[in-house]
Amino acid sequence: MQILVLNGSPRPHGNTAAMVEAFRKGAEENGHVVTVVNVCQKKIAGCLACEYCHQEGSGHERQCVQKDDMQDVYPLLDEAEMIVLASPVYYHGFSGQLQCAINRIYALDKPKKLKKAALILSSGSDHVYSGAIYEYQNSFLNYLRLKDMGIYTAYDQQNRSPEKLEELYQFGRSLAPDVPAAPAPMPVPDFLTAFAGGEPVRQGSVAMAASGWYSQEALRITTELNNTYHTPEEIQHIFARLTGKPVNRTFSLFPPFYTDCGKNITLGQHVFINSGCRFQDQGGITIGDGALIGHNVVLATLNHGLKPEERHDLFPAPIHIGKNVWLGANVTVLGGVTIGDNAVIAAGAVVTRDVPANTVAAGVPARVVRTL
Repeated sequence: MQILVLNGSPRPHGNTAAMVEAFRKGAEENGHVVTVVNVCQKKIAGCLACEYCHQEGSGHERQCVQKDDMQDVYPLLDEAEMIVLASPVYYHGFSGQLQCAINRIYALDKPKKLKKAALILSSGSDHVYSGAIYEYQNSFLNYLRLKDMGIYTAYDQQNRSPEKLEELYQFGRSLAPDVPAAPAPMPVPDFLTAFAGGEPVRQGSVAMAASGWYSQEALRITTELNNTYHTPEEIQHIFARLTGKPVNRTFSLFPPFYTDCGKNITLGQHVFINSGCRFQDQGGITIGDGALIGHNVVLATLNHGLKPEERHDLFPAPIHIGKNVWLGANVTVLGGVTIGDNAVIAAGAVVTRDVPANTVAAGVPARVVRTL
């Protein structure tokens, strides 16, 4: 595992550095790669809040306009799988130098591989850690969606005590080496091609194995999405990871949301998906601009064979939802269906055939009941 330590102490051989060194030694003995950046020895200015890094379509997304030493830290952040914040406690918080570096991480939104974090604090007295711990737990971890691996504090004579240094050493030693995930049986473009050809995907095929692999990835990401609160911007970032595509800033979703893949979902602008929806998208789901997807909608693009010998094969067929379509609550749309622009599907309908533009469809199976 690649571990990045941001040491916010201005004293290169002080108490914080001693604690960091004990941690580093333990982690490296367990096979991890540890990089320590002493931010107080760098020229890192505070964030300007200019939003240069977040100008969509500018070509300089995830790039900070300030060309100082933080430019050397950004590649380390993108490679790190775990980050450790280490700091003396100043006025119940981090050192100013470390705070500047933390604020500048904003340019990346979230570092590409970062999943875990830990905190090391040193102080001259007890009961002064609350501000730094609060920021770490309620801002840093939550914003970057990181797993907390531990908080370690020391004060006064504890700082360099053999017991405290042993505790930090054992913490490093305790970090289990990450087992590399098995690669996908086939790349996303080949996987999508296999499901877009109109042919069955046979049990035991490479494409079927890839189907299971991408389903497991989708389960991991949707579990993250559904099991804690996220801001609208965070939901967009998670959905982009799920689909493997940029998500327009006009997209909105109310969790929970479920899918068996995610990689075959294509969204227009100003799409809204309400809570409880289930997309079976391996056959392909396209949703046009301005579409409204109601509570508990099911979009199902896969069938199994009716013949007993084909029962475990998959028969994919895409779903196309036009612009400004409104799907009411508990609607089910089956594979191979196209719903025309501006159409409305009444709550509870099961759509088994195409619905023309500018119509209202209702019932099981759904039929056109009026023209708009």
